[in-house]
Amino acid sequence: MATGITESDVWTAADALLLEGARPTIERVRQKIGRGSPNTVSPHLETWFRALGARIKDPRAFAAPPEVPDPIAQAAAHFWDAALAAARAEQAQAYQERRDALEREAERHQALDEQLQQREAQLINRERDLQEGLKVATAQLAATEERLQAAEAQLRQRDKALAVAQESLADARSANKALLADADLARDRHTQALAALDARHAAHERRWLNELDTERSAVKRLQSRLEALQAASQQQADQSREALAEAQQQQRAAEQDAQLVRAQALADARQRDIESAVAAQTLQAVQSREADLMRRLAASTAQSDELLSQLKARDAQFGDLARRLLASQEAAPASTDKPPASSSPAP
Repeated sequence: MATGITESDVWTAADALLLEGARPTIERVRQKIGRGSPNTVSPHLETWFRALGARIKDPRAFAAPPEVPDPIAQAAAHFWDAALAAARAEQAQAYQERRDALEREAERHQALDEQLQQREAQLINRERDLQEGLKVATAQLAATEERLQAAEAQLRQRDKALAVAQESLADARSANKALLADADLARDRHTQALAALDARHAAHERRWLNELDTERSAVKRLQSRLEALQAASQQQADQSREALAEAQQQQRAAEQDAQLVRAQALADARQRDIESAVAAQTLQAVQSREADLMRRLAASTAQSDELLSQLKARDAQFGDLARRLLASQEAAPASTDKPPASSSPAP
């Protein structure tokens, strides 16, 4: 800091350097004084150079003072020092005030510079924001134009698709009419086939039931005959046992009669065995025939049920197709009541 350096200090140092034969410079004067800043020394050194010519013309400017008595010299030195101190203090105060004013001015200029820099930064940011906004607006405008062109293209395509759809709708109406006619014919054929199938199934069922009743009657007759044969066999067995008992009692007396009776009994037993085997075979055949008739009846019933379910499913399909065709016919006029403004009305 250069606080306290006065013009007199700078001039004294410059005079001393000049008397020593050195050129006074700011750095040499600062070294000679031992303190001070270049900004403080520079203006005082310039005033010293400006006054140097006039001082050179005065022969007493750099001459040594004349001999004076010590008391006078001391008093003069004391007054000189006092005056010099007062002048230095006054000059220092002036310089300090000037320096404070300059510092305040510098602070004010610095604040103004900061404000200007902030304002400039704000203007730059504002300009950048405006440029970015302009770019965004330009991009949005271009995108809007592209969307508008795409919408126009889609509208044209939609008009074409609407015309094609109207032609397809007309074709579909014709096809629907044909399908409805075919469905009516198929329904009539289906009804007739179903009636014929029901009649045929009823006839088969009656015939199979009649055959089953006939077979059952035959089985009952065979069972009755078998029971009669079994009763006769039982009766013959009882008679044989009685005859055998009588023959045992008369064994000694009628040996030949007993042998004849045993032979006849054996023959009757064989006959009964043969008749039992025939009756069992007949019953088995009748039961097999009855089981076969039942299987055939069940298979025919299942086939009839399957055919009936197929016919019902087909009838349901035809009914669903007819409902969809009717729904499409009802929806078609509703869709053509309010055609788009850019397209022609439906034919």
